[in-house]
Amino acid sequence: MPTAFAQNWLVNLVLPIFALAIISLSAFAVWRHRWFSIQPVLSTYIWFIAITGAISLVIYVLQIPEAFRYAACKAYAAIYYGTDFLTRIFSVAVIYEFLFRMAGANKAIQRKATIGFLITTSINFTVAYWLMNQWSTNALENASRFLFETTTLALLVSGLFIFAIKKSRSLFLEPRLLTVLLALTLYNFIDLLSAFILRRNEQKRLLVSDAMWIAFAALLYWALKNGPSTSGIDASTGELPVET
Repeated sequence: MPTAFAQNWLVNLVLPIFALAIISLSAFAVWRHRWFSIQPVLSTYIWFIAITGAISLVIYVLQIPEAFRYAACKAYAAIYYGTDFLTRIFSVAVIYEFLFRMAGANKAIQRKATIGFLITTSINFTVAYWLMNQWSTNALENASRFLFETTTLALLVSGLFIFAIKKSRSLFLEPRLLTVLLALTLYNFIDLLSAFILRRNEQKRLLVSDAMWIAFAALLYWALKNGPSTSGIDASTGELPVET
């Protein structure tokens, strides 16, 4: 029992606090270095997960009176699933923003990025909604689970699409941001794969999931902490500067 209690505190409080501290540093770097003007979707995504992570911790720590527990649980469920749905939309939007940024002044590639995001999101939600309707109970829980799975597939397909365009058009993206793009593409898939492998050990699955999230948060901070590059890429065209 003491071991299980210690593991619960580690998974539910200690590791989330550590992850929140790192993602908060990323949010501060976004504000300090004015990333909003360069990558507004990525910047908003980082602030969104930092704020929702802080709220989740506050809710976990608060001791809710029994009289308000049912109403609080209902409100928390609505907020939790609403946040989950927004996070899925954000993750797809962020990787297409990378393509939009790489396009520079190329309107054709910018249109591909915009249309690609709209089509991917539409298909993603349509398939998740159809799968949800195959079960008559736990509608929100099923919607969240299926949306996570369809988003995982959408990120993989979209990532391959973006990397193919990048290679064929010789588009430039700073190595640190390219690493973030690759991580965003693969994170959900690796998380889903690890959850399947560890499906019989819930505690270990949660520990691995938290460790992966901490690593991802640290990667974001590493990529953003020094601010946008001002020498390696022309901000107006997205192309490498021409030497004269």
